[in-house]
Amino acid sequence: MKLPIGERQTVAEGTERVVFGLSGKKFPFIAGQHLQVAVSKLLYPDPRGRSRVFSIASSPGETDKIAITFRFDSQKGSGFKRTLLELPLGSLVEIEGPFGYFTLPDDLNQSVVFIAGGIGITPFLSMIRFAEETRRPGAITLLYANRAEASAAFLAELRERDARNTNFSLKNKFGPLGADFVRQSVANPDQVLWYVAGPGAMVSLARQILFDLHIPPAHLFTEEFEGY
Repeated sequence: MKLPIGERQTVAEGTERVVFGLSGKKFPFIAGQHLQVAVSKLLYPDPRGRSRVFSIASSPGETDKIAITFRFDSQKGSGFKRTLLELPLGSLVEIEGPFGYFTLPDDLNQSVVFIAGGIGITPFLSMIRFAEETRRPGAITLLYANRAEASAAFLAELRERDARNTNFSLKNKFGPLGADFVRQSVANPDQVLWYVAGPGAMVSLARQILFDLHIPPAHLFTEEFEGY
């Protein structure tokens, strides 16, 4: 499916948002899934080629657009990302998908805890938005860890949702994810499903913390985001 680049925005320090307009086309997906984006030609060389996979940040209820977010370092960013950020608005890109099973449980009453490190917030943002739109009854707790407030993408939106939605709770931390932060944030860790997304080192740390809390492997779902 070819879609135009409709909007670009810096949403936090080192984090970019790109929106593709659906223009009446349909792209059904489940919150938490990802897609592949390909450009017809790179403006800058990239040894990994002209396509990448991104989690979808928008909600399935936003039927007029699809949004992605990603980290971007202006000094070390890949040729692909640089191309995506410099193509003229309206340029067509190829979208394939959706893919993936990192999604909310079928049981709408099941409480879940999300642990997001940095750009790992992306699939959770889609789930949180969709859960509020559809009035999902199960509680969602988000543990959101970032280096600093300036690099915490969508923090203002998440704080607003926390204030108005009794089924959503935000607990954010600036600095490394720690065992005490996780333990103190969730009262009944054995009664919820755990989802973890972020850089590989952070996901590994979260796995160890949850292992020490005796969380069954069947109650843990993870997705790693590496720099690209």
